[in-house]
Amino acid sequence: MAPSLYLVLLLLLMISTSQCSATLQDKQPDLIEKSCSIIVGYEDCVRILRSDPRAIKATNVKELAYIILDLCIANATETLREIPKLQEKYKKDGQIEEALRRCAVEYESADKVYFRKAVEQLGTKSYREAQNSAHVGGALVLGTVAEGIVSLLRLNKS
Repeated sequence: MAPSLYLVLLLLLMISTSQCSATLQDKQPDLIEKSCSIIVGYEDCVRILRSDPRAIKATNVKELAYIILDLCIANATETLREIPKLQEKYKKDGQIEEALRRCAVEYESADKVYFRKAVEQLGTKSYREAQNSAHVGGALVLGTVAEGIVSLLRLNKS
């Protein structure tokens, strides 16, 4: 993208439709970048959250926490749908079959127990417990990002 085109695009993004006279100095920091900047895995955090239009429209960290946990649940659910296909494909390989069986158990726990529990805990403002549930549920990058976003609520007491 040409530098001048990039600048125009940047300026257009900065100008609010309700405040046509806004300048770069008036713009509030981007919630996603600000939140991700203080947790481990900044690039993954930004990439994952920006992949969901709801996160781009989020106005507070709690909304981001609900969104990232929803993404964790969706990811675990989709993975659980794929495991039987892989089990069928590798049914003659005992080691792979056993690994897939363990995988199914772990994803089932992450989905049905830990991530959903974290969502409930957010609703009761039990942020430390929600952070722990996200941590236990997420051995993958998505879970780590969820833990980080939820930890911001605990730290900010939002």
